[in-house]
Parts: sequence; structure tokens; C-alpha cells
Amino acid sequence: MSELEQNQTQYPPSAARLVEGLRDTGYVFTTSVADIVDNSVAADADQVSIKLDLVMGQHPVLMIADNGNGMNETELTNAMVYGSPKRPDPKSLGKFGMGLKTASTSFCRKLTVISRKDSVLSIKQWDLDVISQTDKWLLLDPDKEDYAEAIEFLDEITAGGSGSVVVWENVDRLMRTHTTGTMRKRIESICKDLDKHLSGVFYNFLEKDNGFPALTIKINDKIVEPWDPFCRWLNEGGTGRLQIHKQEPVEYTLEKNGQTETIGTFHVNVYILPNRHALTSEEIDKTRYSLDNQGFHIFREDRMIYSGGWPNKLLVKDPHLNLIRVELSFDHKLDDVFQIDIKKSRIDFPKTIQDLLDKIITPPRREAQKRYREGSRDANTSGFDKLGQQHEKSSNAINKHHAEATAQSQIGSTDRQAGTAQITNQFGVSNVRLQFNDSPTRVVQTSANLQDGVLWAPGLIEGNKHAVFINEAHEFYKRFYLANQDNSALILAMDSLLWSLAEAELCVYSDSVKRNLEEMRISVSRSLRTLAEELPEIDASENDNDTEDED
Repeated sequence: MSELEQNQTQYPPSAARLVEGLRDTGYVFTTSVADIVDNSVAADADQVSIKLDLVMGQHPVLMIADNGNGMNETELTNAMVYGSPKRPDPKSLGKFGMGLKTASTSFCRKLTVISRKDSVLSIKQWDLDVISQTDKWLLLDPDKEDYAEAIEFLDEITAGGSGSVVVWENVDRLMRTHTTGTMRKRIESICKDLDKHLSGVFYNFLEKDNGFPALTIKINDKIVEPWDPFCRWLNEGGTGRLQIHKQEPVEYTLEKNGQTETIGTFHVNVYILPNRHALTSEEIDKTRYSLDNQGFHIFREDRMIYSGGWPNKLLVKDPHLNLIRVELSFDHKLDDVFQIDIKKSRIDFPKTIQDLLDKIITPPRREAQKRYREGSRDANTSGFDKLGQQHEKSSNAINKHHAEATAQSQIGSTDRQAGTAQITNQFGVSNVRLQFNDSPTRVVQTSANLQDGVLWAPGLIEGNKHAVFINEAHEFYKRFYLANQDNSALILAMDSLLWSLAEAELCVYSDSVKRNLEEMRISVSRSLRTLAEELPEIDASENDNDTEDED
């Protein structure tokens, strides 16, 4: 006994309390299964089979089998311990000795693992109900005969050789329904989401002939096809459709005792996709073209740990960034630097790396935004032309009530070059900043851009007639107006709303509140830009087809 241990009392945590608490570590189903597949890859498996089904039509059961190295009873016991011994290979995808247990019990109350090595079958089980009742870490030895189906499932891919199968029973956190028909539909949806997740997480292992050990994953007998988030297949045959900005490897160094020490190396490459309208419908599906997949896709030891988005708020998800995808890959030496969590689904950049990444991605990001704008402008020309006709109809409707609606504010002298006018309303006389156009009739105007990126702004047309200017470049305009370009009633309703908001500003405008009014318009426009993400993107080909049909 060491000196430190003398006269010290241990205070082990309550098994019942801890095991229940670990159920809430933040796993979602897809990351839980990926964590278990990590163990299969670490065990040199090249076949993983996943089966999610209902037992007796009522109880969901999950089984994950592999043909890896397998474990003897001692090794299996060690693997089942929370905080299992550290693996000798630091590259191992199973990193913390917690994933199998926490990932599984996040969704089930009974976890059983069966493993075969050297023709000997071993079985161990955690039953959370038993732990809760006894408040003890009782690792059970269930009867193999009770798991004949799981052993048969294991034999299907091992032919009686080495391998392991993980079984989830008493699954209480996967479905909220208890109706058999609804549960079966839910299983179909869950398996579809799982397929999509694993296809990216293990892309490098699933892709054949790319220098990695071949891996095949099946979900309910369906093979998971690899998904390349960078869509390098777009350049097959030397087409050059995908822009690739390759970077030199980056060495991460630290100063220690006055000396510079290299901790590890990471790689960053940037890919710019073609515009949506330049892709076929099949290619759009294959690229998974959406807000969710723009930005970073990060790999640790070739396993994807982060898919889509901008860590550390480097940028905010925006449709103008849909064409850019950033590849960042590193090895286990930088685990502490990037602060990898148990779920291997979170990453945190140190400030030095964050600044460096911002510098690296800025030039290609600007190029991607430029390509997006040019493509959107070309694709939406016919839609904008049609909307011009709709805005003219709205203007005609608003003109019928224009005099009555604008009676509470009067425009005096104007300085069109400076973009200002004198306005008189119930709060006195003020100078207001406005948009101007010489159109004699259209009180609903569109603009290629408005200051501060707002969706709308008050303005004047010829004869100092009150008007509203709407920003064609705003994402809400593109998502809402272009999608409803043939719906005259809906366009009139939105045009009337924005015209009324612009007119309301003129009715209450004064020097004391002008900044508040401008900030309100900026804030609303910012919120609508974010909410526009929930509206469907416009398929340019559909717009073109509509135009052709009309011709």
C-alpha cells in the first residue's frame, strides 16, 4: 500500500444512481450505434450486421454483430467494466472505455454481449433493473440458451469463427409508441436515418480501393453505401465540376521550456460544389445538398466525428454557403487539442487553430459565395420576371387605397441624391432616409440589395408617392416569393403586409425613434433569413420548366 493510500477511505459512487445518470450523457441513437461499430472496427472486423426488429410484435430489440477478433471471458469482462482498461493502440476508435456501455444503456435497460474467440463462446450482461434494485455492480452471466437467436445471428457473418454480438433489450428510449404498425413504420424511419449516418461516419472504411481495410455494414440486410461528403466523384473523368483547394499539412506546436514541440499534424482541404441548378436530381440527392451539410466534415483517425456546420461559430449556416465543404482530418495525437468527447461527436478548436482555419477558408468561401450568387441569379431570372408581373398587380391593388392609407404622413422636400426626404406626421417634421425610384405607378418595388441586408425598406416613387422596396437578394424573398410566383393572392398578401410595415414607419417616424425603427427592421429581416432555412430551396430546373410550359 502506498503512502498516499494509507489512512484514506474510499467513497465509491452509488451503482444505482450512477448507472441511471450515465443514461443521460447526450447520445442520440445514430451516434450510439456508431460508437459500437467503432469497437467492431477496432477489433479488425470487416463485416458488421445490424438488426432492429420487434420481438413478438411488441418489443424492439437491437443486435449488432461483427466478425472481429472476438474476446475470451476475461477480455469480455474487462470490456464490460465501466472505464475499461486502456487499449494498447492509441489510434483505436474505441477510446474511453465507456462507449459500449453508455451508448447502449442510453436506450436500453439490458445490455448483453456475446463473444467467441478460439471457438469458445462467452456471455456477459448488464441489467439496469438489477443494479437499481441491489445498488451493486452485478455483471450477470445469462444462460446462452436464452440467446440462441443472437448466437445464430452472430454465426451468419462469422460462420462459427471469432466475433461478437451486442444485444439491446428492454429498449425504453427509442420509441414513444406502443402500436405494432406504428412501431414498424418507426423502425423503417430509424434504419433510414442510421444508414445515412453510418454512410458518412465510416466513409473511409466503406469505400473500396482507397487504401483502407474494406468494411461492409448491413442494416436489416441492406448494405450501407459510402457517402463522400466532399463529392469527389463529381470530377470523375476530369470534368472539373468540383473545385478543390488543397492546403499544405498544418503542424500544431506548443512552447515547452523555451522549446517548440510539434504535437501533431492536421490536414485541411476545401471543396466547392457546383450550383444546385447545375446538378441533376440524382446528383442533388447524392451530394445531400442542404444547409445541414455545408461547412466542416471532420475526421479523427479517418472516422468522421463531425458532419456539417461551423464549429466554434466560425460562420453561421447560410444558404449562400451551401456550396462549400471543408475537410479537416487529424490523428489521435491531437485528441486533447481538439477536446474529443466520449460520444466522439463534439469538437472544440483552440483559438490559435480557429484563427488559422478562418484564414484558410476565407478565400474559397468567398469564391463559393460568388458561385452561389451567380448561379442563383442565372437560375432565377425567369422567376424574377414573373414576380415583376405579380408585384405590378399588387401595386395596382394597393393604389386603389393609397390616398387613404397614406393620409397620416406627408412628404415634403426631397434630396434624391442623398437619399433623404422631409416627412410630416403626428410627431412633427423630420428628415428620413428612403429608397427612391422614378417609376410612376409601382408602389411595390424590388431591389438587387438593400442597406444592412434588410428584407424591405420604405421609399418613394415618382411624385413622392409612398412605396415599399423589397430585397430580391434576401433569402426569404428567394425561398418564399419564388416558390409562390404563380400564386397571385399570396404574393398580394405578402406585398400588402410589407407595404403596410413600410407605411407604418413613416406614420410614427421621428428623430428620437428612427434608430429603433431601423433596428427593428434589421432584426426582423435577420430572423426571417434564419427562418427561411425551414422553407424548401427553389429548384431552378422547375422554374425553367414552368417558363417553357408557358411559352
